[in-house]
Amino acid sequence: MSTDRVDKAWQSKGLKDYSTEAIVGTLGHYGIPVAEGDFRKLAEGAWPTDIAMQWGQKWKGTGPFKPFPFAAADELWRRWMPDRVAPRELSDSLAELLKALATLLDGNKDAPVDAAFERMKAVRQKVPTDDKGLPQLAFIERALGVFNEKIAEVFDSMAETLAKAGHLGHAEAFAELEEFLLPDRRGIATAIVRATKGEREPAIADLEKVTTDSARGPLARLLAVDGLIHLGAYPQATAQARTMLMQAEKDKDIHLAIDLTARLEHVYKATGDRASLQALAQDAARLNAMHDEMHPGHRHRR
Repeated sequence: MSTDRVDKAWQSKGLKDYSTEAIVGTLGHYGIPVAEGDFRKLAEGAWPTDIAMQWGQKWKGTGPFKPFPFAAADELWRRWMPDRVAPRELSDSLAELLKALATLLDGNKDAPVDAAFERMKAVRQKVPTDDKGLPQLAFIERALGVFNEKIAEVFDSMAETLAKAGHLGHAEAFAELEEFLLPDRRGIATAIVRATKGEREPAIADLEKVTTDSARGPLARLLAVDGLIHLGAYPQATAQARTMLMQAEKDKDIHLAIDLTARLEHVYKATGDRASLQALAQDAARLNAMHDEMHPGHRHRR
């Protein structure tokens, strides 16, 4: 085991400039002896965060070295697994892109947006996919899981914000990226951008198609209803949500049905439709009773 060590300054400097021997030596010093072969074996079924959590069960480091396993796992992955992209690389690329776009929206025409999109493109090409060609869910969960709620909100609204500011090319590119990272949003983010740039009716039609596409999962279809509501297309949102609600109840997909009643309640309140609200209250009571019967001990109330 190496006797080299990483010093306390690693937290501010990062690990890039430390030797592999020093990183491995520090791991060993605090209870985690590891060699490249051991790491590669772990990497067969885990990502850096997972590896760090495994190490954490035996980790003895405190103070500045308490979070060291996570940084070490990321850095050793970069050195020992150069042919495989890590979730952190996608996280960093996305953060860089969001920062560049925010700078552009603040009025800085020299914001490095093109360079940030290019870096993201390079990372995307290495993202692992499943047998359907979609990004592996575990990878995406770890990449996006590092962002807090505030940044998530910025991500969710960025494409539309760019379109409203007149940056249509960047808006379309970001919407396409959003749909790549989160396939349930496929056809939805781009529809919102399309509506923002003046193609409202075709955008609404696109969203309606998603709600009726039986090949799409429940979440995608629910998000399409949300898109219709967001655009103020209340008649279309109501019609699609009602149809989906009837089918969900028939299929005993009670959680989806309850989520749809919440959407309908929002629309009826927004439009002042008291009669429909009263009728919906009966639906909600029936669905809640069904839920409680199906899941005793897990009572659901909106």
